[in-house]
Amino acid sequence: MKNNTIEPACRLGGAVISDRIVSNLLDELRNGTLATCARLPAEVELAETMGVSRTVIRDALSELEREGYIERVRGIGTVVNRNVLRLQSRLDQKLEYYPLIRSFGSFPHADSFQISMVEADRAMAESLEISIGAPLICIKKRVLADTKPVIYSINYLPKSLFGNRDYRHIDLTPSVFEVLEKECGQQPASNVAHIRASCGDDSIRTAMRLSDDEAMLLLDEVCYNRLCRPIMRSFSYYTNFFDFSILRKML
Repeated sequence: MKNNTIEPACRLGGAVISDRIVSNLLDELRNGTLATCARLPAEVELAETMGVSRTVIRDALSELEREGYIERVRGIGTVVNRNVLRLQSRLDQKLEYYPLIRSFGSFPHADSFQISMVEADRAMAESLEISIGAPLICIKKRVLADTKPVIYSINYLPKSLFGNRDYRHIDLTPSVFEVLEKECGQQPASNVAHIRASCGDDSIRTAMRLSDDEAMLLLDEVCYNRLCRPIMRSFSYYTNFFDFSILRKML
């Protein structure tokens, strides 16, 4: 028998300085003093400019290279990939609805919230490593860009994450990542997504105001915490409002 309880995960290590440096470097590369450079300055120069150690700079550059923004080439230096920097919505990175919609120049907001408790079927139980029949909190909502429906979201969270609290007395309308952190003490760390085309059922199609010949992109995801435990399963239906890209590293 599987254990229905998923223990809250502690924050391992807290905020990492290199994460802040990665964000700062991306800002500089896009809009700041590095916006026109083809190569980055040497590590020692970057460390001095940003007031951190070379170790922190090295960690930040490793992250930027993993994400495809730069390539470190022996004998040449750190080369900047401007085409990757210009990409707006990458499926290989964390997708948060509101920042994503803002990047397209629209105002994001959500409506049509439906919150209920359901029981885990076999597929859901296996993906969340809980018992069949374990209670789940189901959160459905429609996300709009200005007045246009662009995402329909269905999220399943194990009720055990909330302890003995009554979910009906908890505000579940913010971002599900915010709910996981604030209400459940869980820090989302990674998602595994399966991507496919979907027509959606009649209720979703009506809510999204789709034409008869219009399909959506479905991301079926399982979210894991810092201890590699599954904490949420999500189904997100995206309309053709979005233009997604994926960076595929060859090396």
